[in-house]
Amino acid sequence: MLFVCSLYWLSRFQPCPAITPGLTISHLYGDFYVYATHNVYNGTTFPANSMYMVTSKGVVLFDTPWDTARFQPLLDSIQQRHHTKVIMCIASHFHEDRTGGFDYFRQQGIATRSSTYTKQLCTEHSEKQAAFVLPKTLHS
Repeated sequence: MLFVCSLYWLSRFQPCPAITPGLTISHLYGDFYVYATHNVYNGTTFPANSMYMVTSKGVVLFDTPWDTARFQPLLDSIQQRHHTKVIMCIASHFHEDRTGGFDYFRQQGIATRSSTYTKQLCTEHSEKQAAFVLPKTLHS
């Protein structure tokens, strides 16, 4: 009877879902800030560090948050901290932790950009794609 009661008691417990920490923002240097979000990959929580730059025209994000629940909180935090909006997001490469928020940011009126090669890899790997491709050279 003790064995049956123990099995019943153990069956009442559900495994806890992996908990992802929230958004953290740290000043790096000058107009540059680092932000971190987390997500679960193969049952383990991993951080994804990204950054943004504050300019006179608005904020430029480098990569999107990995955790979809942090897209709007990041935008809200930047608005509250710097009293300006995010105007552009540039992906450093094609993985979900860098491009996953492109569709959401585009819906918010934020220009999304990547290199031609990143866009090609996004297509090949079925990842979100930037609306615009960066020029091959940033100077004449």
